[in-house]
Amino acid sequence: MPPPPPELSDDLVGETLLRLPPDDPACLLRASLVCKRWRRILADPAFRRRHRALYRAPSVVGFIRIVKGGNPFASRFVPNDPASGRPAARELPGWLPLDCRHGRALFLSSSPSLGTAPNYDFIVWDPLTNEQRHLPRPSPPPAQYGCNAAVLCAAATEGCDHRACHKGPFFVVFVWSHSTDFLLSQVTLTSARVYSSVSGDWSEPISVQHSHASLDTPASFPSSLVGDKLYFNCLQRYSFEYVLGVQSLSIIEQPPPSSLHKCMLFPHMSMEDGRLGCVDVEDEPKLCLRLWWRVTAAEGDGVACWERGRAIELETLLPDGALPIHPLASVRSSKPNASVLGFAEGTDVIFLGTNMRDHTCAVYMIHLNSGRARKVFDKGTIVVPYTSFCIPAFED
Repeated sequence: MPPPPPELSDDLVGETLLRLPPDDPACLLRASLVCKRWRRILADPAFRRRHRALYRAPSVVGFIRIVKGGNPFASRFVPNDPASGRPAARELPGWLPLDCRHGRALFLSSSPSLGTAPNYDFIVWDPLTNEQRHLPRPSPPPAQYGCNAAVLCAAATEGCDHRACHKGPFFVVFVWSHSTDFLLSQVTLTSARVYSSVSGDWSEPISVQHSHASLDTPASFPSSLVGDKLYFNCLQRYSFEYVLGVQSLSIIEQPPPSSLHKCMLFPHMSMEDGRLGCVDVEDEPKLCLRLWWRVTAAEGDGVACWERGRAIELETLLPDGALPIHPLASVRSSKPNASVLGFAEGTDVIFLGTNMRDHTCAVYMIHLNSGRARKVFDKGTIVVPYTSFCIPAFED
């Protein structure tokens, strides 16, 4: 009988475990259950340092979805890997998700008032520790319509790698639109102010006016952070650009509308080269995802414009049967439909809802670079993903 093969060294086992897919935390959890030796290797701080150095982009470890959008709100946190138990699944009654970034989630919470309309407040929540922070109400206070907000690490423009800053200082940027009459001419004024967790107070507001741009409902789409700029979507084909540090607010145009979604709100994405990008859904000649990026002319006045990027056919990307075929498929209005419902900042992940005649059938998580798609929900809703660099099985 031949002797058993020699046991692999800890270094070789560690090298193998490093190759497990980082976007599937369950793989690391299952590996830790193989034996005590593997668990010791995975729990070693040296392994975690190498894992973080190898995978510089965060992983999607959970989702915040809207269960009830009307007042009273209701949301739910769903871990990407329920078996790991970290972060834990939670029901979030009375909370409407607005944003999630750098280990923190931002919600709008309603509370009773003496009048007919409820009061609204901001809550910052850490899904990993369940720590909650209720912010002082700004003036004017947030509302259910015409405003939005973003949360981010206070050192976001100072080189923080955001691997362990979820317990540190943070900012909340609050933007809101309101109409006013200047000599009977209707003008929309959009303002912004910033909350600092260090000072515990809101900054003075800054404003920009535009006759055709105003904010939608807070949960229409989360903000996007690209470099030192935050982007907020509008009802119309514009976005608001807020520059951190200098605290300036301006308006940019979005890409032209697709033939499928004439008024679709575009989720912006941070492209690999640092440019501002976005994704839309088109249906000519086939239903596909269309990528766009924003470029600035090298010569001339430096005006930025949008350029069309590659298209990804949804029929080849999604599993068989993901796009339902209607009996009257030849009728244009009954063609299978799809819409972008969210994106994971700092990654190549978007969330796509498939539907027929505005009835969403499912939500898929799609990795744009690899083309992998996985069904995550049976019902459509705006998805606010929670990303982290942690290894859920061992993170404290």
